[in-house]
Amino acid sequence: MDAQEISTTWKRIADEIAGELTRGAYASGDALPPAQDLAREYGVHRHTVRQAYRHLQDLGLVDIQQGRGTFATGTPLPYRIGKRVSFRENLKAFDLEAESRIVANDVMTASADLGRELGVTSGTPLWRIRMDNEAGQSPLSLSTHYLVCSRFPNLPRRLGECEGSFTKTFSAYGIDAYERQSTRISARLATLIEADILDMEPNAVILTARSVDSSAGQALQIVESAFRADRIELLVEND
Repeated sequence: MDAQEISTTWKRIADEIAGELTRGAYASGDALPPAQDLAREYGVHRHTVRQAYRHLQDLGLVDIQQGRGTFATGTPLPYRIGKRVSFRENLKAFDLEAESRIVANDVMTASADLGRELGVTSGTPLWRIRMDNEAGQSPLSLSTHYLVCSRFPNLPRRLGECEGSFTKTFSAYGIDAYERQSTRISARLATLIEADILDMEPNAVILTARSVDSSAGQALQIVESAFRADRIELLVEND
């Protein structure tokens, strides 16, 4: 196995273990399999597994204790909130492949509040797009997006063609740069529907964020997100 193959292998192992940690397969303090056991499972040298474990320790997801083993920390994944927010970019730092899919979409009329925030009059037709966001095959958040129909014709189709990425979708409409104008963060109990989709116990706590994205001084979308509080922590940063 050459150096490039080794690099690819330990990252793949780390990605799969991170996915298990994110899904809650290991509670805080649980021991992960010994390196030699995983080495046999993956058909690699134990040093390759140890490199994967060291990477996970650098991310704060595991604690390697000399002579005792490797243990899950139970630390939620930090989700960065700044001027630029991308679900995929946030999770790429953890070598986790993010996936977003449309679970529902319809057209509604803007309320006075939504219209004011989006810069249109009350009653203006808006897209309402509901997304399920996952990483490592584990549900992390639900998001509802509100956008003006006339500004983004055929949005559900375009979004599907862009694999659920709003960054790519905005680029398809000629918008290559946009920023998060504001974000309001709170917490509440999950609804029954949210708990079911996010694979949570009923009445579990979720983190919520309501954000406005804009470009060149014009609001593009309002995003209302619900995050699993046991798997995600919101990290507010100044860009």
